[in-house]
Amino acid sequence: MESSLFLTPGELEQLTGRRRGKEQRQQLDEMGVRWLLNAAGETLVGRRHVEEVLCGTAQSDQKKREPNLGALAS
Repeated sequence: MESSLFLTPGELEQLTGRRRGKEQRQQLDEMGVRWLLNAAGETLVGRRHVEEVLCGTAQSDQKKREPNLGALAS
């Protein structure tokens, strides 16, 4: 059986412990999991991204940022 690119609604509920979309998205934000809304207003979460976050292999957005060297100038 081939798995879907995105988590199913049931998997999303299990992951977040929440049933409602807004509450799920808040929980996902707290967990550091990126999500998108599709045109139907459904929360989409990439399966591979969740696996990376749970396994500790996901790169955080903070690590990608460049330092603000201008702040060091007097």
